[in-house]
Amino acid sequence: MSDLVEAIEAEARSDFAKALGHYARLTESGSALDRVGIFQALARCNEKLGRLKDAGTWRRRAGQGYLALMDDEMARDERQYLALVEYRNAVQDLHGDPSLPSVAKEYAAVLKDNFSGGAEGLTHEGLFAGAFFRTLGDHLTAAKYFFDTAEAMSEQATTGGDPFLREATILAYERAMDSATKAGRADVARVAQMRAYDLKQAK
Repeated sequence: MSDLVEAIEAEARSDFAKALGHYARLTESGSALDRVGIFQALARCNEKLGRLKDAGTWRRRAGQGYLALMDDEMARDERQYLALVEYRNAVQDLHGDPSLPSVAKEYAAVLKDNFSGGAEGLTHEGLFAGAFFRTLGDHLTAAKYFFDTAEAMSEQATTGGDPFLREATILAYERAMDSATKAGRADVARVAQMRAYDLKQAK
């Protein structure tokens, strides 16, 4: 019997509990990338069954697995972004769990690496990060991601003529202002306030 085939067939039938049993026997087999796929499958099945805490643990393992890959297995930029996606899912699944603070630190490190070249192309990730860290009470980190993401959105908002994007950008600046104020960064708060004001005047 092939656990892999049995797991996939069970998942295709939406028999997620049975699929979990088979996938669980595959966590130490195959290549490093294969194991990441198994961790993702375990997370996916647990999510379908409403077992979010278990799912979050496997999402974290998948993120760690991507980060551990070598350059000959996957390009660094690609594995860093895929790890970010897994960690974003992990911190959602682990909301309220005692492990969340430690997972949040790992998530923050992956975010920092992904944003090292700027926030362009990372709008959703940046806004989510701002909202997530604001919820945790880490207003300094929240302000950073709200502000950096708003900056990336701003040029498109002013030149593209999209009122919904402009509204979202203004709100991101306002969120950055609020978080920066709470973090004691009045300088960042003032700049965010001015950026939001300028966008409002450009309507």
